[in-house]
Amino acid sequence: MKLTAELALDQVKRNKKRTLGTVMATAMATALLTAVMCFVTSGYTMLENFLGPGLGEYSGVYMMILLIPALFLGMLIICMSVTVISNIYESSAGKRLGEFGVLKCVGATRKQIRETVIYESLWISLSAIPLGLLSGTLIGFLGVLTAGHYVSYFNDLSKSIIMRPFAFSLDFHVSVITYIAAAIFSLAVVLISAGKPARKSGKITAIQCIKATRNDSSHAVKVKDNRIIENLLGYEGNLACKNIERNRKEYRSSVRALALSITLVLLAGSFEKQAHGAIEWMTGMGNEMLVDYTSARNETINEKTQKPQVEIVNPISYETAEEITARLRAYKPEFAVLGVGSDRETFKTIPDKEGMTEEFLAIKGMINEYGEIKSELVTVDSENYRLLCEKAGVPVGSNILINSYAYNDNGEMKSVNPSNGNLSEITLVDSADGIRIIPIQGFLTAEDLTSNAFGGIAQTPIRVIVAAGDARYFTWHSDPDDDADYEKYARGIMDEYYPVLTEDSYAEQGFSVRISRADQMIKVMNIAIILGEILLTGLIILLVVMGFAGAISTLSANLKMRRKEFAVLKSVGMTRASLEKMILSESILCSVRASITGFLAGTLLPWLINHFVRRVFPVKYELPVMSLFAGIFIVFLIMFLVTKAEIRKLRGQNIIEDIRMELI
Repeated sequence: MKLTAELALDQVKRNKKRTLGTVMATAMATALLTAVMCFVTSGYTMLENFLGPGLGEYSGVYMMILLIPALFLGMLIICMSVTVISNIYESSAGKRLGEFGVLKCVGATRKQIRETVIYESLWISLSAIPLGLLSGTLIGFLGVLTAGHYVSYFNDLSKSIIMRPFAFSLDFHVSVITYIAAAIFSLAVVLISAGKPARKSGKITAIQCIKATRNDSSHAVKVKDNRIIENLLGYEGNLACKNIERNRKEYRSSVRALALSITLVLLAGSFEKQAHGAIEWMTGMGNEMLVDYTSARNETINEKTQKPQVEIVNPISYETAEEITARLRAYKPEFAVLGVGSDRETFKTIPDKEGMTEEFLAIKGMINEYGEIKSELVTVDSENYRLLCEKAGVPVGSNILINSYAYNDNGEMKSVNPSNGNLSEITLVDSADGIRIIPIQGFLTAEDLTSNAFGGIAQTPIRVIVAAGDARYFTWHSDPDDDADYEKYARGIMDEYYPVLTEDSYAEQGFSVRISRADQMIKVMNIAIILGEILLTGLIILLVVMGFAGAISTLSANLKMRRKEFAVLKSVGMTRASLEKMILSESILCSVRASITGFLAGTLLPWLINHFVRRVFPVKYELPVMSLFAGIFIVFLIMFLVTKAEIRKLRGQNIIEDIRMELI
């Protein structure tokens, strides 16, 4: 065995407390990386079982869905792990300055000093990485078990919503590659963490090592008095501020770990707010019982115009929809049913600058690259259509423009009127550039259309209610007293018109039928949001614990290494109370710096993430004030408690012995 490896092993055996802390930090980093790898492996196996080997035609998309969150979490884990573990090795190297000086005096080279630190990290990894792999497997198992519960809930919901139930099943799955990848990443984290302290130790001269001083000229740098700090914390606070300025590198590691912890706390709080904002927005869509028909579609490119073209495979005719409406109303005497269909696939509208408002036309993305606006032809069952005509003040058979468009404007819901009141007709164009002009005889606003049937999460800009027409979608809205009985009744009717002959009806027969309360469909969409929030919050909590543990370890080691300095200050007349106040002031100033840095990073990162979220959901970034206060409070509390504990240890020290003390 190489001499440097033996020396490193001797350090590992002799400094059991420090070794145990390093092993725990390394094991936790490995465990978190292993847990993420278990999620990826289990998720891939679930998709492979559902979609077949290779994940089918859209394998690239599915792999991105799996890998992007894994990479994001992996980067968070690596950043925190490198910060914490590097701090521990820096403290270890600082305590061994005397040893390094002796080695250099007897001929050790820089390379051999570096090897000693690196070998120490490798010896620790021999036990820490296997322990982390086992712990990560347990964390991954519990996480997948939790996620599997939500997937099972998704399957149960799908059975109550659609005739063809989904067969998703998330089971815990690991492979040799899972452990190999986690072990390689963990070893890389350890080597990166130990690399910087190893290089610094190799550069320190023998004389500096023997004197137990740092290779840093900052101790000779003159630092100006900070009058603000002195007014707040007294001359002890001013002295503490100078100490921090002269020894930035020694304090930087603790501040960095604490700042990263605050950042993660704010990140978790922000995710919770944004997730709940998205869920709250979707749950505001009502809770009517829906019987929904949807035709499949084929997307192609028109040979003549090269425009995207959509073919509705099995459109539902207006006559069939009317028959189904009548039969659903027969469920009970005076049972209210509203049937609404739509075709938003066939036509676009050519903008009319004279009849449309400037505010409407100016919306970003309103007019596509072909100079057209998305449009929807809406059909309503005859009974409710007559009521809408009366409300609009037009005769039956008229075309009515829904003169209201609600849209998500970068995280904020806004509503505009498409028409200024002068729109008498609209020009529709299909993918083959075929023109159809339809007159507009009446207008209705959002206030006129109180039913959720005319709302929806994503509205079409131009919506025209027509007297009759085929549709791709048709939904019957009602509110029965007995959901199970009505669902059975409605399924019987739908089976007569659109029988499900195979499990995969949508793909093979070209249609699907869903019967459920609206909130059930919303719950299906919310499952992924809730699951992601739970898993991400769990991992962030573990990372925060790691960050606080690393900061505590580094702060404690730093104070112990300065015993000689404290003894000198006592010898020149500083009272014990003043010394303790100076040390407490240092912890307060470090906490302030960590809080400011953590606040800035913890605000910027969620804001950047929200920049993409608000494109889909009308959820603006909101500072999680409670999370901010909680993170800052915990940082100050931990720094205070650790400092007080170390101060108590210093009270019984002998000044002469501390001054003579050699840090080995």
